[in-house]
Amino acid sequence: MAVRPRQEVLRLDQRPVLSATCWIETDSHRQIRTLCAEVIEKADVLWLYGPSGVGKTHLALQLQSAQPIDYFDCAEIPPTDAQVLFDSLDVDRAVILDSIDCWLGPAGAEEALFSWWKRRLAAVVCIAPVSARKADLFCLPDLASRALASHLVALEPLSDEDITALWRCLLAEYGLELGPEVLRFLAPRLPRNPGRVVQLVQAMDQESLRDQRKITIPWLKQLLLSLS
Repeated sequence: MAVRPRQEVLRLDQRPVLSATCWIETDSHRQIRTLCAEVIEKADVLWLYGPSGVGKTHLALQLQSAQPIDYFDCAEIPPTDAQVLFDSLDVDRAVILDSIDCWLGPAGAEEALFSWWKRRLAAVVCIAPVSARKADLFCLPDLASRALASHLVALEPLSDEDITALWRCLLAEYGLELGPEVLRFLAPRLPRNPGRVVQLVQAMDQESLRDQRKITIPWLKQLLLSLS
């Protein structure tokens, strides 16, 4: 049976739209960058984890831009197509597997992942919302043991100061001008993770473009509820 080319499996146009300008570099990011370089040099495995919106994918794409490593989002590739991807990969090329948790569990692609993991010759960066130590994350014990032997690193959330810096940068990047009363309302209510801040600014941008509507506090209250 003919193997479908990688281009048919991957939907790279669905990568998240992330700001390259508003990249807030933290000590945690720098430490992970250094570790990633060491992992690539030694063909090791890095398991990077953290809650949704903390900035894992943004960091992964930053790593990809600085290192000889490919990026794939498992959330955008059905588990049934995992084998097609692995068959197309160069075992000597380092790989980032974002949202790898989407391929784990009873309906996942653990057999294909384990088979490829055993024969890979280059580094792997696995990105997930939880640590590989989480109970019942894996169905295959051998895959679990290999994941547990990797470098397990939690991505630290941005500080309040970093969130404020990201907020101000995004406002400038999108060209949003808010009234003083709106700024005062939002100051203590900003989401505490970067993904939600980006969503907030993008929603405000769309609202301001819709018939040149002004951003109002009642509209923001509803929006913040939807983002909570």
